[in-house]
Amino acid sequence: MPPASASSTLTAQVQRSILDLIEADGLEPGQSLPSTAALSERFEVSRPVVREALSALHATGVVELMNGRNAIVRQLDDHLISLFLTRALQATGEPLAALMEVRAPLEIQAARLAAERATPDARAELVDEVHRMAALADDRDAYALADLDLHRSIADLAGNPALLWFTGAVRHRVYEAIVQVRQHREEHGLLGIEHEQHEAIATAIAAGDAPAAESAMREHMASVAGIVAAIESPGR
Repeated sequence: MPPASASSTLTAQVQRSILDLIEADGLEPGQSLPSTAALSERFEVSRPVVREALSALHATGVVELMNGRNAIVRQLDDHLISLFLTRALQATGEPLAALMEVRAPLEIQAARLAAERATPDARAELVDEVHRMAALADDRDAYALADLDLHRSIADLAGNPALLWFTGAVRHRVYEAIVQVRQHREEHGLLGIEHEQHEAIATAIAAGDAPAAESAMREHMASVAGIVAAIESPGR
């Protein structure tokens, strides 16, 4: 029997090989992988190693395992991806400010695309969504959740699945940032600024004014990033 470390390494290699297979064959959610026997022969490893690799991929939400059937490719789960990303950022000690630097250009692009692509009904609904948020102004947690939902709505209107995926993947960490920013603004008598910015973004998107939507989102992202940086590095 190989040492545990060697077995773990081999299992990890097979996991990567299966992921490569899914990508190379263009397997979609709901489609089946080859049988355990076929994978064992293809990767020249034992069936127990293949089963271990599939079990690990099942645990991470990549495939679904059912008795008597080949493994099935699963739909990507935003919540699971978000959990992994959050843990990775926490493990490496990356501050929220680093995430904001990555988030900003994508949110700005989403606003521009939403202004260009959204249907008239969707534009009107976005404005209504912002108006409903006003009633939550005194509830920090509820407004933070509504804030997240608004940005997800904008990403959805952009019509780009990658933007929508990213918005879902960073949801937990962005929620932390929103709560911190609102608390900071409360303490400095600046509460309400973010809602004015949200209104400006929604109004520009509703008008189909892509440059204005981009500009409004850029201002909003810069404001949020500045406060997050000040909170995390108060002496700078």
